Parts: sequence; structure tokens; C-alpha cells
Amino acid sequence: MTACAPVVPPSSGATVDSATTASATTSSADADGQRALWIDAETIALDVSGEAEEVVLQAAGEEYVLEDAGAMTEEQADAHRRYADYATFTVPRQLDVAEALRGELAVVARDGSGGVLEATGVQIAGVLDDVYADAADEDLGLTWKNKKPELAVWAPTARSVELELHTTPDAEPTVHRMKQDKRTGVWSVKGKKDWEGQFYRYRVEVWHPETGQVETHSVTDPYSVSLAADSTHSQIVDLEDPALMPEGWEGLDKPAAVDPAAAQIWEVHVRDFSVADETMPEDLRGTYSAFTESGSTSVGHLEDLAEAGLTHVHLLPTYDIATIPEVDQAQPDCDLTEFAPDSPEQQACIGEVRGDDAFNWGYDPLHFNVPEGSYATDADGAQRILEYREMVMALNDMGLRVVNDVVYNHTSGSGLSDTSVFDRIVPGYYHRLDAEGNVERSTCCENTAPEHTMFDKFIVESAQLWAETYRIDGMRFDLMGHHPKDNILAVQEAVEEIDPDFLLYGEGWDFGEVAGNAMFEQASQLTMGGTGVATFNDRLRDAAHGGGPFDEDPRMQGFGTGLWTQDNGSGLTGDEGQQLDQLLHAADLVRIGLVGNLADYTLTTAGGETVPGSELDYNGAPAGYTEQPGEAVTYVDAHDNEILFDLLAYKLDHDVAGLDRARMQSVNLSLATLSQGIGFVTAGSELMRSKSLDRDSYDSGDWFNAIRWQCGAAEEFGDSTNGFGVGLPPAWTSEAKWPWAEETLNAVEAPTCEEIEFSRDRHLEQLRIASSTGAFSLGTFEDVAERVEFPLDGAGEPGVITMTIDMSGLDDAFEQVTVIINPTPEPVEQTVPERAGAAMDLHPVLQDSVDEAFAEAGFDAEAGTFTAPARATTVFVE
Repeated sequence: MTACAPVVPPSSGATVDSATTASATTSSADADGQRALWIDAETIALDVSGEAEEVVLQAAGEEYVLEDAGAMTEEQADAHRRYADYATFTVPRQLDVAEALRGELAVVARDGSGGVLEATGVQIAGVLDDVYADAADEDLGLTWKNKKPELAVWAPTARSVELELHTTPDAEPTVHRMKQDKRTGVWSVKGKKDWEGQFYRYRVEVWHPETGQVETHSVTDPYSVSLAADSTHSQIVDLEDPALMPEGWEGLDKPAAVDPAAAQIWEVHVRDFSVADETMPEDLRGTYSAFTESGSTSVGHLEDLAEAGLTHVHLLPTYDIATIPEVDQAQPDCDLTEFAPDSPEQQACIGEVRGDDAFNWGYDPLHFNVPEGSYATDADGAQRILEYREMVMALNDMGLRVVNDVVYNHTSGSGLSDTSVFDRIVPGYYHRLDAEGNVERSTCCENTAPEHTMFDKFIVESAQLWAETYRIDGMRFDLMGHHPKDNILAVQEAVEEIDPDFLLYGEGWDFGEVAGNAMFEQASQLTMGGTGVATFNDRLRDAAHGGGPFDEDPRMQGFGTGLWTQDNGSGLTGDEGQQLDQLLHAADLVRIGLVGNLADYTLTTAGGETVPGSELDYNGAPAGYTEQPGEAVTYVDAHDNEILFDLLAYKLDHDVAGLDRARMQSVNLSLATLSQGIGFVTAGSELMRSKSLDRDSYDSGDWFNAIRWQCGAAEEFGDSTNGFGVGLPPAWTSEAKWPWAEETLNAVEAPTCEEIEFSRDRHLEQLRIASSTGAFSLGTFEDVAERVEFPLDGAGEPGVITMTIDMSGLDDAFEQVTVIINPTPEPVEQTVPERAGAAMDLHPVLQDSVDEAFAEAGFDAEAGTFTAPARATTVFVE
């Protein structure tokens, strides 16, 4: 876009004449940016100087004088919060609004002598929502009637839309005229039976603000349900075709639903899951079909997790991804196994091909309603649909529900870019623009605008499609705080009509142009309490780790990484007294996290105050913000930032031995698994998985990301048992941490296969405890508030948390449960007078634990004193 002039100071009220028309005296070509807002059919808003004597709209070579309408109404100001102080102007009735919207628009403000005070383009999303409100009720994309396809696309500003129909992606198209419904702005065409299986694009003639002229685009369908390889063309397929359904699909039995508070989630990337599994058929590695191979090591592990109590598999993005080639995939042109553990050569070699290789996390959506083709055995056409359903069916057959990671908050491209779809059909509508008319990019990429009616509609219908036609069981919303709360609640209502137990959660972070509800009430942590939609709990995460995910120096310690109890010598946490103060506050944050970050749960802080969770401080924000425990996703690692093993490598004292590192892995994972919230674990963390300290492995290739199932025996992936020490992490994300990474890669050893097996078995034990003990999934605020206590909170025993759960009167295997979380290097004794005289014993699962340290655990009934081993979470029951 052309450079934009500074914004004119806010208006104190311009004086203008009544509506008239005249030939334009200032060319719209002189206008820059898009600072005027056409907010409804009758109103344009502008931040204009009080010196303005005349404000005009230029459209179709004419000028239309706009009448001063004063300040925004209350309703307008709420709908356009960022611009609530703009002046408003009335559009003259004689203007053909629909016709004006098809061409270039400009608003010009002049002073009394005719001098131009402002000349700018116009943002049109508001007026489109008003004029074409009926479009919200239309069927868009591909529909079937009497076994014949019909195609419809919303393009209200287009001058013409035609259908390009191809028998194959490479064939010359036949062009079919599409007809516009002027009431809705929808263009449609009715097809023939023999169109099924053919490919298509839309030929759209539309004025585009990026070039300031009419452009003709050939563009895929944003509502596509199938695609050619590399997303070159949309494909006409019937999702109800039996050929696209695996045997038994229509009668698929879903795993029993669980309360959100009982959910245990395993987050995995489709390619990571199997690409390094040598027991997997080579042609299925990295594919949807890998999940169907029950004889493989990777699937066998997943079956073990499910048997132990895992309830959901969370798949990183699996819609059509802009940044993964589906046909020609590059490979690093070097032997990555040859280099030293702290060498920069591995990442340099991967960096040469990272834009063209087979790996990306996939947070770059291209077509939201089509499975990604690179994960199918054949990327060209509908095979991906069948194989995706086979994957869902296989996971369901294991007893696992399926969660899709969805990214509606941005697209990979906008404007005229190759990966722009929406913006080449309705320019300036589907993306959120700033005051100058530029696309906002606070999400990383091209921010979308779910606050606009037709993108809200798209998101809701997309969620319905995945829930209904692919039978997924949940969704995780990326950067959910960039969505309006109303949008997420509309999704919730829609998917729960299909499946009342559909699980919804997301990232409720509050930042960017929408922060603080600046544009609308957000779907953020502090607004979603009471909705049943969960948000990720960064409070417990940061308290367990120490510091935060964006620390320059990664060695800051926390409750689960040795703060005060085993200092790593970094000096980052101050002297011993400062460390103790930090540890006690971190323990308070862990406690409120263990009960699901309930706003109204009361606890005694390290300072001796009894406060509700909403008054416990987390960096100036309330630590407690939920109304029900299942509204918190409790986790200590995720795909973002360093994985748990790597965090511990940085933060634990380097002298901590391998088996004790495995124990610390287990203690930290227990904070998620044994919490009252939704338990969430990154795939492979139970195997001490490492990414060689990579903090953001979104584009780091298989080498840094693959789960090493064969513990260093997979020839292609070198001899690292878990992925640690396979080179310095990639410079494009982690170079700032290389000084600490190099030191850590040399000072810390990768775990042995025995230590990895120990870590795995301990996690399975914790899942069995959680799934067999109702105390860890009470499900309601009332039960948690009444039954869960921290009898030794306050100053208590530094570095140790004791939690009691009274299950009397409930239908459960145990009457009383006591949990002692001890990440310190020494065994501890914890006296709970209320337990004196009780018949407490070690949980049956721990009586057969692989960790011999639990033999030290015991209970003195006379004194009510528990003994718990070092670096362990110990559960006693009665």
C-alpha cells in the first residue's frame, strides 16, 4: 500500500452543507490510506479537523456532500469502539450505495477556502454488513440438490463473477456465468451431475484498494471442501459420498464423554507422531493413516496412554496449510547425524530448505474446511477426506476423542498475495484493518475480522462442518482473545447442537489492537468464566517454570525447577531471602492452578492473608478467573516455547542426575494431570522428549521435532535418545539463547533409554491415578470449594504443597485423598492434624510404582504425619 499521512486530530464537529452532488475537484487518486469508515448505509465516520467546512464522498466520478451528523450514537460507538470519538456524516439518499461500493471511494474534507484538510480512502466492512445483512442466512460454497452441485460465493463488491470449471487441474477451463442476487451480494451457479469430481476456481472482477484499480482474479473457493494438490484448485465432491467414508463410519460409536474437568489431553503434530517411527510402514510415516497402524510403536504407545486414562488427542492444525508443499518436498542436503551436539551446522542445513520442506506446525491457514494434503497418501483430490475420517475413527476406537487446533484469527496472506483467498474476493472485508486501512498483524500474520458478520458466519459454519462431517470432538482456538466473545459462544451453540459434549478451549491471551476489550468484548481469560469454554492457564505454568516464556535468559527458576531448594547459580532470582519470597508466591499460584484457577476459591497466601483467587496477584492480573474448574487448561508445556525437558535442562542445576531429571519431569507433569482443571500434556513429554532447546520449532524440520520412538536406534535420526543434543536450536527463532544453549548442550546429558522408560511409566501411573480417583475431577466450583483444602498453605513448608480432598458422601473408591507435591531434593514430612487417626495408605497405583522411592512413603496415623519421597508427587488415600 502507499504510504499514509498522519491522522488528523479528532473532530470537534465539522460544519458542512446539505447533501448535493458535483463533479470531483480533488481526484480520488490523491487520497491515501483508508481513514474514513463507512459504518452503515447512511453513515460515514471520519477523524476530521473542526476547521472542515465541507466533507464529501467521491464515488463513480461524482462528489456527494455529506451532512454533519455529530458524534456517534451510543450503539455506533460500541460497535466501533476504537473510533468512538470520530465525527459522523450522513450519506445522501440519492447515492446508489451498492453501485458505489463496486468502485473506488474517497472522502475529502476541505476548509472554507477549498483547501484540502484530508483526502483518504474508505473502509467498507460496516456498510457491507448493513446493506447485505440478508447474506448471513444464505448457503455458501458447495451444496447438493437432487444430486446436482450448486456453488455460491459472497462477493457484493464484484463487478462480475464466473466459474472456471476444469476436468483436471491442468486442463483448460470452461467458463460458466454466475448470477448475482443483488439483495444478498451472493453469486451462484447450478451445476450438472457430471461436474462431480471436477475442479474449479472463481474468476472475480473487482476493484482492489491495493492497486487502486479493477483487478480480475482467478481464486479458489474459501468454502472449499476438497482441493487439488498444492491447493491450486477447489474440487467438487460430495462429503456424503459413501466412497469417502470408511467402513463403519455412519455407525461410529464415540468414546464415552467426560466432564471437562476429567479431560486429559495429549497435544500432537500429525507428522511428528510417526515420521521417525521405524516400525511404521515407510509410506505412512507422517500421515493421517499412521494412526490406524496398531502394530507400530507410536500407536502402541498411544493405546497405552488411552488405557491409562488419556481422553483426548489434540491435533495441531490439520486444515489446508499454506506453508507445506504437498508434492515437491525438499530435504536437507547434508548428513545431519555427522555434527556435534552443540554444532550450528544442523540448523544451518535445515534452514536452506525450511521454506520448501514437508514440515511446518501449520498456523498458516489457506483453506479452513479441507484437510491438509501433505498428511494424506495422495494429496490430489478427495483421498485426504477418507484418510482423515479413518484417523478419527481409529482414535475413537482407542477410546480417544479428537480435538482440532483451529486458527481463524489470521490468514497466511491478504491483498493480492498468492495465499490470499478472501481478500481477492471481497477486498477489505475479511481482515481487520487499522486506522490507516492497513491489515493488522498482531497475531503474527494477516489478522482476520470475526467481528464482521460474514466472517463470524464463516467460522461458525466451518466449526459445524468439522463437527458434523469429520465427527471431531473438540476445538482449540488459537489466539482466541482476538475473537469476540459472541463469536465463540455462537460456535459453542452450533457445535453443541451436533454434540452436547463437544470440548472447546483456547488461548485467552489479551494483547494487540483488541486488548482490554478495545474493539469488542473479547473471548479472553477474564471474560470467559462461566461460559464452559476453557482457556490456557499461564499462571500455574509460569509459577512452575519460573520467569516467563519470553525471558532473555532462560535459567530463571520456579516451583518445579529448583527455586530456593536447589539454586542453579544463575543469580537471576536474587539472594536466598528473595528466592524464598518468590518461591512462596509461586506456590500460591500453583495452588490456585491446582483447583482450576477459580476466581472465588479462597486460600491463605504466603503473606498470611485469606483471599479469593481473583485477588491473588499474577503480574498485576488476577490469578483466579474461572467460575468452574473445567474452564482452565492446566499445563506445563505445549508446542509453543521450550518443551518441558528443555526447560528443565536450562533451569535445573546442571548437576542433577538423569534419573532425578526424570523424576522432575514427572512432578511437573503431575501439576497438569492431577489438577482439577483440564489436564494438557505435549506429546512425548512423558518420554522426556527434547527439541534440542528450540523455543519455537514451527519451521525447524523433522530433525528437531520428531518423536524419537526408537530411543536413538533410528538411523535417519541419529543416536540421540530423545532429541537432545542434535545441534544448536535454529537461529531464526533461538539464536539469542545460543550462549546458554551451547553451555547446556555440553553440560547436560541426554537421558538413557531406561530413564525415558521410567518417565513414561511414571506418567502412565499418574494418568491411572487421575482416571481412577474422582477426587481429581470434581467438576464444580461448589465441590472444589467444599472439599479441596491446602492445610499447610501460607508460609507452610517452602517448596512443598500438601492438598487434601474430602470425598465423603460421594460415590467414589476413596473417602479421603491427600496429595504431597515435593519437587525438592529431599524427602519431607507433612503433618496434617485433621488426618490423625485416619487409615491412610499409599494409592494402590503407587504401591506398584516403577519408582522405588515410594517405598519410603508412609503415614503415621497417631500424629497425622505423612512421609513423602524427594522429587515426587505422592498420593495417599483412605
